[in-house]
Amino acid sequence: MSDRIFLRGIELHAHHGLFEEEARLGQRFIVDIDWWLDTAPAAAHDNYDETVGYEKVFAIVHEVSSGHRFHILEALAEAIAGTVLARYGRVEKVRVEIHKPSAPIAGIFRDAGVEITRRRGGVSASGE
Repeated sequence: MSDRIFLRGIELHAHHGLFEEEARLGQRFIVDIDWWLDTAPAAAHDNYDETVGYEKVFAIVHEVSSGHRFHILEALAEAIAGTVLARYGRVEKVRVEIHKPSAPIAGIFRDAGVEITRRRGGVSASGE
């Protein structure tokens, strides 16, 4: 059995991107993240130690984002997903969606971003 825990709308000010202005000034990024694990043991025992709590994953998002400048969102998303899977053996799958609402594009748009899904043992086919 696999259940989903999630965080929505984690806002970061970070210096990721291809262009020097992005590195110098930074910009806003928004991260949505889901992680799948069997929550039945934690629920049955009402035991926090048997799950992977929100604040642990929230801390990973901030740690990974602030620890390295990424040129592309795909690399940032991969690093976040990989860190969650490496640190928490209970997690079977993780989905990371990163929004870059102020991407340097000459045009009018609401949002730009990337979504990846990774599971223990490799890339998930078609995001499932």
